[in-house]
Amino acid sequence: MRCAMVLVACSVLLVGCGGSDGGPAKAKTDHPVDGLVDVGGRKLHLSCDGSGSPTVLLEAGLTGDHRTWDEVLPTIASKTRVCAYDRANIDPSEAAPTPRTAADMVKDLHALVGAGKVDAPYVLVGFSFGGLVSQLYASTYPDDVVGLVLVESNHPDEVEQFEAELTPAQIKEDRQSANANEEGVDLYASFTQVQSAPKIPDRPLVVITAGKPEEWPPGWDADVFNRLRAAQQKDLVGLSSSGTQVIARESGHDVPLSEPEVVAKGIETVLAKVD
Repeated sequence: MRCAMVLVACSVLLVGCGGSDGGPAKAKTDHPVDGLVDVGGRKLHLSCDGSGSPTVLLEAGLTGDHRTWDEVLPTIASKTRVCAYDRANIDPSEAAPTPRTAADMVKDLHALVGAGKVDAPYVLVGFSFGGLVSQLYASTYPDDVVGLVLVESNHPDEVEQFEAELTPAQIKEDRQSANANEEGVDLYASFTQVQSAPKIPDRPLVVITAGKPEEWPPGWDADVFNRLRAAQQKDLVGLSSSGTQVIARESGHDVPLSEPEVVAKGIETVLAKVD
């Protein structure tokens, strides 16, 4: 089932519903962590393992939780410190007022790594809508970020590009579906925030793209939207002068579940360039 034009809602179904420029320093926290951390009147769930620097921060897709990374985190924990977490309104994290935006999530994540003593520098790994959050975090805190991995990430310009190919009725239906997400996220405000943010820092980047075509809603021209999606993925590579693209040939959208080894290898590629 294809949930929404902007892809982000698909992660709900697919994951089971429910820096410093001065060089890396050794991480201070090298013991496993799994619990709630106060970020200022609310608590977010944080799970970390491994030791070393940089720290890998894993960002799930819309309504996805830390379990998105169950098949990826252990591999990376054998190489460096790695953390997954649950955003506000995703159990077991506590609730926050809605609607929320990518900027709210960036603010929360920054508070979480501070309160949780998760040391910079970071390699950000974002899946689907989490890729937008990772892009905005990198542009907001560029000195803390030394690399990025974007896994089937949304592109900041995809709303305008997709809606140019849709009828008013299709746009209305799709927006209603997308805005009904259980995480309470204003997706369209979030896309606008990323579009208007400063350019992300030029850091090692791997873009991981599904090899299997998307399933688009009835009435959508699959050839047109698959071409747009492919072009958007290639464009994300250009966010870095050293960006590379990897095709997860056996995967649809949910690459972390279907080919976690591809995601792990992409992270390892960035880590090697950072070291």
